[in-house]
Amino acid sequence: MDPVFWGLALIGLLIVGVSKGGFGGSLGIVGVPFLSAAIPVNQAAAIMLPCLIIMDLAGLYGWRGQWCWVQLSRLLPAAGLGLCIGALSFQVLSENSLRIMVGMIGLGFGIQWWAEHLGLGQPAEKPAPGPWHTRFWSAIAGFTSFSVHAGGPPLQVALLPQKLEPKTYAATTVVFFTVVNLAKVFPYYWLDQFTYDVLWTALILAPVGPFAVRLGIYLNQRISALWFYRACYFGLVLSSGRLLIIGMTT
Repeated sequence: MDPVFWGLALIGLLIVGVSKGGFGGSLGIVGVPFLSAAIPVNQAAAIMLPCLIIMDLAGLYGWRGQWCWVQLSRLLPAAGLGLCIGALSFQVLSENSLRIMVGMIGLGFGIQWWAEHLGLGQPAEKPAPGPWHTRFWSAIAGFTSFSVHAGGPPLQVALLPQKLEPKTYAATTVVFFTVVNLAKVFPYYWLDQFTYDVLWTALILAPVGPFAVRLGIYLNQRISALWFYRACYFGLVLSSGRLLIIGMTT
């Protein structure tokens, strides 16, 4: 009944849903940190998972038929491997170590892009990375997604260099996280994360998701590709920096 929790939960879910609608890139990873400001991290992650799945299904309908099968054929098997490693190491690795790792990866990649974009580096034209680049970072995304739903930055490292059209990029990420989040349900159940209170709280918060996803789709379809990628890389730096700070100070 804590009003602080409900306020943080609504803000966090709104940001996550807009991100899943294709606007804001990896800002979706702020959901668990927002909720964990008021409740334990494991409860926040368990509450988020059903809400994420509902958002994913709404996004899947909104972006139907616009994803890239070539990229998904590389992303999904590798993500499955990462999920298995995450489930097996769930009680070995601390949440803060995962936050620090994800934060460093995303922050480094985002700062590099902004340095080149602002003319502070040498923006040499580079070919799109090969399939093993995509597979490697997809496995990292599956691994980091399992414990703290923080697969966004590694997935951006995998996909942003491919320079997909904004609609294709957004649709591909929606399919990726739909499959990944559905695959997490059984391990979460096996690890006793879905308590009565968790499921009821998720049910109450769930209606926020589809509305936020539709808002994200609306924003994605009405901005230029340049501003889309600026928003994505800004979100990558912001959310990765937040994860890094939380991991180093808690």
